[in-house]
Amino acid sequence: MSTTLEIITKALQKIGAVTKSETISADDAADALSSLNAMISSWSLDSLLVYASILESFTLTAGDSSYTIGSTGDFNTSRPTEILSAYIRDTTTDTGLNIITEEEYDTISVKSFSGKPSLVCYTPSYPLGTIKLDKLPDQTYTLFLLSKKPFSSYALSDDVTLPPGFERAIVYNLALELAPEYGQPLDASVASIARDSLSLIKTANVRATKIPYSKDLGVKNIFTGWY
Repeated sequence: MSTTLEIITKALQKIGAVTKSETISADDAADALSSLNAMISSWSLDSLLVYASILESFTLTAGDSSYTIGSTGDFNTSRPTEILSAYIRDTTTDTGLNIITEEEYDTISVKSFSGKPSLVCYTPSYPLGTIKLDKLPDQTYTLFLLSKKPFSSYALSDDVTLPPGFERAIVYNLALELAPEYGQPLDASVASIARDSLSLIKTANVRATKIPYSKDLGVKNIFTGWY
């Protein structure tokens, strides 16, 4: 496990901006932190780089078919980048929901019918996404969502715990991000490792998505690629 500052320092060392015996300045650390958080934020848009899928449960309200999701939303959790699967639970019986697009949701002519929902649409608006069901729930159900979540942003003093391979990818790709700012010539091996480290993660995640998961109560992490 490394701290954010240690990861930033390693990245700067890869491009020769600092030596192993040097301590980076506060200004350089702050600038590099901004680049790090911007980089991992963009990674969150690539489902093959998101290392955890989260299964969460939420309580549906009878008569309410639309819910915001995100920090301070109706479903108060981190905003998903993508909904992978969904189902509702009626006491002990689970019913799968088909995920539809916004265009498909708009074609539903009557959205005021009451009953057990069978379709769910996710609009990943910002800062709150929206979960929409095809019917008004006729009773209180529990909705389970398996979703991709964005990477968390880091502070300099944070301890960073990641699955195997991710720290290497972050260090070398952050080096690529920072090199132009320091006017440093980039060693070809750094660029090669940055590219290959991301490729290995994506390959592991493609392989892991073919492995079925078991439904469970509450919240659980499903680490793609590392079981």
